[in-house]
Amino acid sequence: MTTKTFCDVDETPRTSCEIAPYSAYTTRNTAPATSSSASCSPEKHAKSSAPSFIELSQSPTLVDISDRAPDGGLRAWLVVLGSFMIHCFCFAPTEYIFGMFENHYMMLYPDASHGTIAFIGTLGSSSTYFAGFISGAAADRFGYKITALLGTFVMALALILASFASQVWQLMLTQGVLFGIGASLVYYPAIGAPSHWFDSKRGFALGLAVSGTGLGGLALAPATQALMSGVGVEWTLRALALFCVIVCGTASFLIVERESGKKMPEPPKTLSEAEIGQITEKLSSEEEKAAKPTGIAGFFADLKVFKDPQFLSLTCAELAASIGFLIPMYYFQTYSIFIGLTASNGALIAGLSSGASCLGRIALGFAADRLPKTVVVSFCAWMTAGSILIIWTLSKSFGVYLLFALVYGFFAGGYVSLVPLVLSETFGSQQLSTVIGFMYAASGVGMLAGAPVAGMILDATKPNITYLPVIMTSGGTLLVGAICISAWVFFRRLDKRTKREAALAPEDPSTAVVHLS
Repeated sequence: MTTKTFCDVDETPRTSCEIAPYSAYTTRNTAPATSSSASCSPEKHAKSSAPSFIELSQSPTLVDISDRAPDGGLRAWLVVLGSFMIHCFCFAPTEYIFGMFENHYMMLYPDASHGTIAFIGTLGSSSTYFAGFISGAAADRFGYKITALLGTFVMALALILASFASQVWQLMLTQGVLFGIGASLVYYPAIGAPSHWFDSKRGFALGLAVSGTGLGGLALAPATQALMSGVGVEWTLRALALFCVIVCGTASFLIVERESGKKMPEPPKTLSEAEIGQITEKLSSEEEKAAKPTGIAGFFADLKVFKDPQFLSLTCAELAASIGFLIPMYYFQTYSIFIGLTASNGALIAGLSSGASCLGRIALGFAADRLPKTVVVSFCAWMTAGSILIIWTLSKSFGVYLLFALVYGFFAGGYVSLVPLVLSETFGSQQLSTVIGFMYAASGVGMLAGAPVAGMILDATKPNITYLPVIMTSGGTLLVGAICISAWVFFRRLDKRTKREAALAPEDPSTAVVHLS
């Protein structure tokens, strides 16, 4: 780094993002003129005066053009389509349609408990998150397309092997662990690719992409129930394997990284208070990036994030919410039968809940681009918990239970789709990989425990089975998650206010310099 006068700034073209610390721009250089500065013309010297904060934020030279995404175009929307297609399937056999499998597995293996059968699906979900460290490294090393194709093959193989299983532990290894690893290999490229192509529309693009999970559940839940009733569980698993190859295999060719060098300038605009705060954080992150250690020292430096109250509150929210998140999905069909409905009614309710999840992911992702994300995420968390504690508790008929499924699906789907945006906005790109790894590991632990614990609680109520303890377990953990989200909002606002006050604090003009690469 070198120090140059304001005269040099005017003579040096800046074609990429060369952001100096904020303090360098907020004061004027009043130091005595040197021989270099004396040669500057008055006109150049007038131009070199330090801009105000708003002028700084509107200057096109401050835009990180190398990271600027096109925010549209055929190639970008094809990436979203590919991500959408992968989301349609990768979580279905272990989450959104697993309730159909659970009901049939209870009939095929009458000696198995509800908790044991639920453990098949939760192994798959938790494996998806636990294998994220491997999947992320594979995607960085071999590219999104190759990694997703490998994941497609692993998922299809897992379902075919599961179709030949004769014992529950074999289903745990195949439809559980092996399928989860394959889903992880396709999921991380699918969730990461749209961010390469969208900036200002990222919330909407990610909302569209992850809405595939809801649409997949909407279509696959009744289709899976019909296949099981017609050809049995074994051929249903094989049919799903074929569907996986067609849908996820095609999608793998669509999700690609954006080539470096595709740049777009930032148009001048009047920035809001929130955007001013984001610019302040961007300037700070540049200094942090330069000072960040690497190797083993960098690893221990990353662990310091555990001292951040924002990280701790979000991690606790993810852990608590993931415990109760899967419970309603796993028991859509069995609870329907419990209140006197048919298995087909349960499949229909599960499918419509997934459809509501699809709409929620799109609508709430769109809202997050226009409203404060803290407000949208908090509202989703509280509505998800409230739908379980209030509406599910009162669900004794088809209409009320369907209302619960729709409300739960809409807000739970929106909550899931907004988590990556929240993490990106809170921790920035420098810490994002570390934070996502820790956060998803916490989610994996919660998902691994949630539904099996609910199954054991349900078995403990025999012979007079009641779902009320299960409902309270699911709603209570999601309520804890909502409280933790509110705590994160508080710490988030406190941190932004502190940074803003520090950025706007007056400094000694004699120390002002401009740093250029």
